[in-house]
Amino acid sequence: MIILNNIQALNAIRLTNNNAKEFAKSTSRVSSGYRIMRAADDPAGLSLSEKMRRQIRGLNKGVENAKEAVNLCKIADGALNEVTDIIQRLNKLAVQAANGTESDTDRHFLQQEADQLIKEIDRIADTTLYNGLAIFKGNEAVDSEGTTVTKPSTSGDFFKLFGDSISKTGYMQEALKPGDVTQSTSTLNNGNPYVSVHIDMGKLNNIKDLSGTTFFVNCCTNCCPTTVNFTDDVGVTLTNTPSGKNSHELNIGLKKPDGSYYSDPKEFCKYMVDALCEPQNDISHVEFGYKDSVLYIYDVDNNAWSQGEKEQAYFCDMEIGTVYPPVPVGIDEELWIQSGCEYDSGLWLTIGRMNTELLSLSGYDVTTVESAGYSITRAKNALQAITENRSNIGAQQNRLEHTIYNEENIIEKLESSEANIRDTDISSEMINFTNLNIVLKAGHEMIAEANKSIEKLLTILQ
Repeated sequence: MIILNNIQALNAIRLTNNNAKEFAKSTSRVSSGYRIMRAADDPAGLSLSEKMRRQIRGLNKGVENAKEAVNLCKIADGALNEVTDIIQRLNKLAVQAANGTESDTDRHFLQQEADQLIKEIDRIADTTLYNGLAIFKGNEAVDSEGTTVTKPSTSGDFFKLFGDSISKTGYMQEALKPGDVTQSTSTLNNGNPYVSVHIDMGKLNNIKDLSGTTFFVNCCTNCCPTTVNFTDDVGVTLTNTPSGKNSHELNIGLKKPDGSYYSDPKEFCKYMVDALCEPQNDISHVEFGYKDSVLYIYDVDNNAWSQGEKEQAYFCDMEIGTVYPPVPVGIDEELWIQSGCEYDSGLWLTIGRMNTELLSLSGYDVTTVESAGYSITRAKNALQAITENRSNIGAQQNRLEHTIYNEENIIEKLESSEANIRDTDISSEMINFTNLNIVLKAGHEMIAEANKSIEKLLTILQ
């Protein structure tokens, strides 16, 4: 018989300690409800569970995003419904004014109401917002906090050369009309003035001084940023740059084919515009023109640009390192709705621009029988445009609602799958908990009995 080592007690202690560890795990599973509380519990199961949790939480947020888009559609549709009622009233006024039994005085009063209704359409277009975004104003900004915008820098070497003989607002916002230039890279049509800037090359002491200078120019739609460099080369070259879509670099050589520098400002302006008229040097929306020694840069579109849109037509030192005004935010183009949990998992929402100009209602006239008859057609066409826009919004709203239903179904099934992997099966775990509890108590009793056997051995030595 052995007295130095109580093998029975050691065996009982080892088994009891193992059971105690398992009992602690079972206790944590029952109290927390999770089968996996640490990576060691089930490494593969933990990986699957975390991937599913990421998907579930992303989809939950995606559903919220889609619901916000539905609310946006509801606001847009409600505003357009009111505009529809206004146009119906304008049509009624035109029909009444087109009747020969109405006097000029009657039509004057009808015109007063029509004028107010036209103003209300524009007011609705300007003030219908969602989370600070102008729903119908397109690229025009809504600055509810009155943030002061820092203008682009015009303090570089190029601007220093010309001083007051160059537009230094930082924006292309001067009016350019047909007849202001001798030649241009695009046809100047009648209508709204083009937004432009001018540079008087005649103020230079020497055209060679332009060597190494540069400026940056963009258009009102912020879609063709161009860096213009003046070099000691011959000819004009245009290259696309990797910095962004439709981004260009225009290199204007200061030398003639014989290697000498241009010296006549008028000749230099003509040389630049002639070269930029060539198809390979088309910068899309940014155009050039000249008259005598004055070079003009302008936006190819002559829309009735708002101040915010004009301030996207940058004319400044350089693209990099320059503080630009924020790009005005509108919802006339496609608005991305991130409804899913993965990259590029969502849909585009389109809310069309709306105002009296786009609806061809500007100058709505019911003061004569002839003008009232024409206004009937204008009201009809405007009503059709609004109806098409509302139909498009309604269709997108229905699509968004189906997107929400589908993703909520996916979330439900994913949560069920994730629960099977990570959650504790309480019924089976309680059975395990009870068994371990019994075995643990029995182990304690066995340790006590093993210790008693040593005491019996000691009686032999007495």
